[in-house]
Amino acid sequence: MSTPQPPRRRRIAGESKPGTPAPKTSVVKRAAKLRPPSKTPPATPSKPAAPEAPARTTTPPAPPAATEATSRRFRVPRVSRQFGILVALTIAALAFGAVFGVRGLLEWRDNSGIVEAHEKAATTAASAGETIFTYQYNQLDDHLRDSKAIMTPSFGKKFESIAPALRDLAPQRKIQVKATVRNAAAIECGDSCRSDRATILVFIDQARVADGAKEPTVFGNRIKLEMVNEDGSWLVNNISAL
Repeated sequence: MSTPQPPRRRRIAGESKPGTPAPKTSVVKRAAKLRPPSKTPPATPSKPAAPEAPARTTTPPAPPAATEATSRRFRVPRVSRQFGILVALTIAALAFGAVFGVRGLLEWRDNSGIVEAHEKAATTAASAGETIFTYQYNQLDDHLRDSKAIMTPSFGKKFESIAPALRDLAPQRKIQVKATVRNAAAIECGDSCRSDRATILVFIDQARVADGAKEPTVFGNRIKLEMVNEDGSWLVNNISAL
């Protein structure tokens, strides 16, 4: 007796025949479809690296640059600066010239007045030297009178005190002296110059005849006369031999 066969079942589309192994690809694909997607953890943002400390330097930091508005406000044109400097120098030069020009003019006037006065003193000293150092043994009174007339009162008294010695010697030897001034000039006085005082250097020659000699003997001398202006007249205030 035969075994009854089960009724044949219609295959579903895609189903393999019984006894046929299922292809691996379909299972893998099916598993891939059924596997839930893996969740990848979000990447943690990395921390920024700490900035390196600047190296220490001995140079101080440069000051902040001026803004454009500030630089434009305080900017002075180069031409204006040069013109201002030129004006300042010109004013300084004018002031300097005015001050020292006036001072120089005053000094020149003072110096010119002193020089002119000393020239007159030198001329007077030359004439006075010839009067004082010229005498004759038989005219000593006239000589004393004329000499004192060109001297200050104080020096006239001093000169008179030496007259007796001349009176004793000159008549005995019959002395006659003729004085001639060769040159006379004021001695440099520096900062102590005054228009009413002057020291005059006089070069004088004395031709002397004594004891009945026929030919005179000439002596060259240098004398210094101190002159003083009193009431507009130059007078001898002292005499010293050099």
